[in-house]
Amino acid sequence: MKNSQPIVRPLFVKTEDNQDRLMAQFVQPGLIGVVGDPDSGKSNLLYYVIQQLQALYDFKLYTYGLRLNIADEQKIYSLGQLEVISNSIIIIDEFTSMFDVDNRKEKKQIENTLRLLFHNNNVVLFCGLSENFKKFIASKLDAVIYKRCMLDDMINGSRVKKLAVAYRGYELGASVLNIDNDKALLFDGANYSMVEVPYIEAGDTKKKNPDILVAR
Repeated sequence: MKNSQPIVRPLFVKTEDNQDRLMAQFVQPGLIGVVGDPDSGKSNLLYYVIQQLQALYDFKLYTYGLRLNIADEQKIYSLGQLEVISNSIIIIDEFTSMFDVDNRKEKKQIENTLRLLFHNNNVVLFCGLSENFKKFIASKLDAVIYKRCMLDDMINGSRVKKLAVAYRGYELGASVLNIDNDKALLFDGANYSMVEVPYIEAGDTKKKNPDILVAR
């Protein structure tokens, strides 16, 4: 008689740089927030996550707002497209351009969309600025990944801010959670881990910008 137990694919091998802990957040359906200031390395983190997952797994990838075109991705442009996705990894950069979090009338609709995405067996990664994570969005995150953040920009009373100020690493100052560009602080729902995040040159679209001041 054949073994009826499902085949379990091996998870990530434990590493000293905690990259295994970061990748493990994408194994089960859930909502993940990436929080950081402008130019803090948020996009590089997104491209690194995609690169690592594609090297290890076959999966369906949907993206919104990424400047770089990714192999095997499907781009989405509307809530209608988003709400019918299932069994996938979804990465939404600058998520406030898709969700109007400042419109209280749309709060219920956003909550319904998030519930539907989770019900449809998706891992959804929202990337945005500190002030974008309103209380009702922050309360639904299963994991939070911090880049450099000014604490005053965070919403008072939000779970994102509470978790940031509860961290007791040396990176936490009186006004800033000062995470280096090549690192990220992960809170996985129970524990904090400092994760090494290599530089992804192909994803550095700002590097191609011309100099504003040119020497004569």
